[in-house]
Amino acid sequence: MDLLIQQLTNPISAVGHLNYILVILSVSMSSMRWLRIFAIASGVVGIFYYGFLVSDEISATWEGIFALVNAVQLAIVLLSGRRRARDEDEKLLVETVMPTLDGNLRARLLRMARWQTRQPGEVLVEEGETSPQLVFIARGAASIEKDGALVGVCGPGDFLGEMSFLTGRPASATVRVANEIRCCVYDPGKLKLMSRKAPAIRQALEYSFNRNLVGKLERMNEANRAGGARSQPEAV
Repeated sequence: MDLLIQQLTNPISAVGHLNYILVILSVSMSSMRWLRIFAIASGVVGIFYYGFLVSDEISATWEGIFALVNAVQLAIVLLSGRRRARDEDEKLLVETVMPTLDGNLRARLLRMARWQTRQPGEVLVEEGETSPQLVFIARGAASIEKDGALVGVCGPGDFLGEMSFLTGRPASATVRVANEIRCCVYDPGKLKLMSRKAPAIRQALEYSFNRNLVGKLERMNEANRAGGARSQPEAV
């Protein structure tokens, strides 16, 4: 015990012990991401210890390989997590808008989609904006404001700009990101052109818009029952 304390108080020996401490911490992690992070940290400390403090090039090389392997595995974990999230977002879009479309038309709509991540405070649709983008929310929430007052909220599965898309009128409200949103954005001009060429796409969009409006009506009715206020659902 005295020898251990003596080594821990020695700066050079302490770095060597830190290498092992980080390895122990890595294998105690239940999250694969944090396991890899602590393993990489252990490898980096090992490279410094063996390569610069005790001049053991062979051990330093193995520590480098250890860190590199874990860095690659961490990248795989992060990329697979993003891929799963992206696949889930796309699945929601397909289930909401394209359940009846055949594979070719579905692929065309997916290719046209532009996926974005928007941060709190960002404006998705501006009140009075002509030809606003058609936005589908996959994750997150946004507030609907009219004349500066909050009139509603929207979240996963909701469309923004659908009434402007159908009627050609300016946006009736401002939609602002409340918490981080993952959304799919369509250019209204290009989507209208596609829907004219493919009636099945137009029918699928109209059905989705109608169902979305029904959902907004139900949420508004629930809010009215809870708050005792009378208001109308806001379609942007």
